[in-house]
Amino acid sequence: MIRQPTQTTWRDRVALAWACIAAIALFALFRETTFDDPFITYRYAANLASGVGFVYNPGERVLSTTAPLYALALAPLAAAGLPLPVVSNLISCLSLGAGSLALWRMGRVAEQLVAGAIAALLFPLSPFLVPILGAETVSCIALTLWGLVAAWSGRPTLAALLLASATLTRGDAALAVAIAGLALAVRWGWRPALTFGAVCGLTVAPFLLASWWYYGAPLPATLGAKRSQAHIPGSRGYVQGLRDYLQGMAVQPLFWPTVGLTPLGLMKAVRCDSPLALTVAWGLLHALAYSLLGVTSYFWYYAVVFTGLLAAVALGAELLARWLRRHVGPRASLGTVAALTLVVLAGHLGNLRSITQTPQPRMALYREAGVWLRANTPPDARVGTLEIGVIGFSSGRPMVDFAGLIQPDVARILAEGGDYAAAARYAIARYHPTYLVNQEAAFALISTDATLQAKCAKVFALPDPRFTTPMIIYRCGWP
Repeated sequence: MIRQPTQTTWRDRVALAWACIAAIALFALFRETTFDDPFITYRYAANLASGVGFVYNPGERVLSTTAPLYALALAPLAAAGLPLPVVSNLISCLSLGAGSLALWRMGRVAEQLVAGAIAALLFPLSPFLVPILGAETVSCIALTLWGLVAAWSGRPTLAALLLASATLTRGDAALAVAIAGLALAVRWGWRPALTFGAVCGLTVAPFLLASWWYYGAPLPATLGAKRSQAHIPGSRGYVQGLRDYLQGMAVQPLFWPTVGLTPLGLMKAVRCDSPLALTVAWGLLHALAYSLLGVTSYFWYYAVVFTGLLAAVALGAELLARWLRRHVGPRASLGTVAALTLVVLAGHLGNLRSITQTPQPRMALYREAGVWLRANTPPDARVGTLEIGVIGFSSGRPMVDFAGLIQPDVARILAEGGDYAAAARYAIARYHPTYLVNQEAAFALISTDATLQAKCAKVFALPDPRFTTPMIIYRCGWP
């Protein structure tokens, strides 16, 4: 049995300092970074805080957030009047710091200091994690990593509470529950594993039962919607998206050490002599599960996979360092591994620099549209659009979603092979939104439908830097 470290060393203090510095620096640089989907969760939190209920649209009990526990945690902050997008970005940055510490701890408990240090250094700067700041995924990963540390260290109750919380934050962690249970059984015996399973079940079950009672289903409607979107003609599936990301890394020289070290790390992970190996297994299982689910490709779906890949890189570096130490000496070993790590670090920093220099006109535009709707429409006016997150959160109006995230019947049109235009026309005919928000240059809807042209008039135009034509808000009249 591997001896568990009990005393704090200078290396631990350095790891803690790095985690804090990274979290603070990331928040300073990326506090405005966002994308549309997290705003669905923010709206659940805001509606619960305002007394409307744990719903997206008032009076419509549909679970459209994949992060119920995260939304519940944000609700008191919303009630306090704090800006949820900024607060959520702060939580994500702190979670990156916490995840960095967990990865260092993984190396520390397995006496794999090289692997732990490299994983801790690179994790908070991952180009696959920083772009999803504000979403629940980063917090889910941090909770899961610490849950795996607890399981490896023989602390079943703590591991269960952490991993159950991670699963309720985002269902992706359910795969790590199985991995942790198996690790507990192998390393510590069946009694701790059974304790772990019981605590997990008792923690998760009330949430599932409450969801079943309140929404009529225990799982988010968005899962079916994302699977339906994969049926849209020309849609890129999860496997194709993963292949594209891996091929993109393979042609970038700064990521070549990643490509070279990953196979070594996978070989070492097979020995399962470290909680880092459990992280690798989680990433591989996650890729397999999403492939079997047949969902469409969204960039935030790959965060867990590339966290596992990072753990494999760290294990590969550990294996290489030990081989070099035996054959060419410790000094050459340290220099080689440090040089490879710095190359990968340069690749990460280059990607982060490009993020800071990439404008986000779409998010600002959606926010402006939502603000206009809040100021110029009745509180019960329904608004239809393709991306509901920012517009819905900023406007506070009941939304009609052309992608089927909050109206599951709309997703069935996509599952049957219809495109977004067919789904939009169905949603409009079914729900009669009073207002439509659309950029015709990106999604030709009103301009290609004579009926909508007759019923919907332009009431406001928002200059759109992405196109030569503005985004339009229409007011529609229905019998």
